[in-house]
Amino acid sequence: MKLTYLTTGLAAVALTATVASAQDFPERPINLIAPFNAGGGTDLLLRGFAPYFAEAIEGDVFVSNMAGGSGTVAASALQGQRADGYQLGYFSITVATIQPQIRDVPYDVDSWTPICSVAASPTLLFTSADTPYMTAQDVVDAVRADPGALVYGSSGAGAMTHLTTVAGFAGLGIIDDMVHLPFQGSGPAVQALTAGTIQFFGDTEILMQRGDFRPLMVFNDERLENYPDVPTAAEAGIAAPLNELYLWGGLFAPAGVDAEVVATLEAACEQAVNSDGFQEFAATSGTVINYRGAEEFNTFFREQYEANSVLIEAAGLN
Repeated sequence: MKLTYLTTGLAAVALTATVASAQDFPERPINLIAPFNAGGGTDLLLRGFAPYFAEAIEGDVFVSNMAGGSGTVAASALQGQRADGYQLGYFSITVATIQPQIRDVPYDVDSWTPICSVAASPTLLFTSADTPYMTAQDVVDAVRADPGALVYGSSGAGAMTHLTTVAGFAGLGIIDDMVHLPFQGSGPAVQALTAGTIQFFGDTEILMQRGDFRPLMVFNDERLENYPDVPTAAEAGIAAPLNELYLWGGLFAPAGVDAEVVATLEAACEQAVNSDGFQEFAATSGTVINYRGAEEFNTFFREQYEANSVLIEAAGLN
């Protein structure tokens, strides 16, 4: 009988501690993990978001970078952490739904507690402004004239930067006569583009601010307001399903986070996304805001996980 009382008492203490912890959350800094190097599109967006998230949650927030494996290094590390809400990863469509379907990684669709989505931006295929390629047709002509001479870069095999270039050049029928050079993150790839080591790269509009680049096409259903003269991929001759690609991203925690903590994080995310400061950042950087709360984001994420098997096949990654 005494053992029963003791066990019950310990359970009650544990429950009380859990409730108190959830009510007092956060009691220490929250780490927002960017799964790529500093300087890339994901890193820039997360650093633009972090101060408004910190203000909304009334706590300390910091951004850390953990590059490698096209985002899988960070995701693999996060899925093994405690599900307490203090470690959050900002994962894109590729990290969350594509990499686990093409690589042997320790996480899958059930490894996460989705918190909120933040953005969903169409990608662009672009070149350095000092190259002679003004249109997609110029690239086709150059590749056919000298097969194997032109190089496209990516932030890693299977990353959205890779899928963008594959969609563009496969859609134009020239990918077999080009060379792919992967990097660990968008930052190093952009440096290589500026240096002329690679001639083409694909990423979101936010990265266009990082150098003097010339967009050749946008993978959207319509032209972008900031680049009205840049044709859509469909206008450039890319057929469905390769003509539209959107880099969505949001905050994920390891599976099993307390519901009250999830609600606190979700509310802070919504407040941060709707803040004047982040709205201004989004407008100036070309970020397309696309907020979803925890429940809606979870449903969307699971649907995307299934649907992106089609994109994986189109890119020849299966």
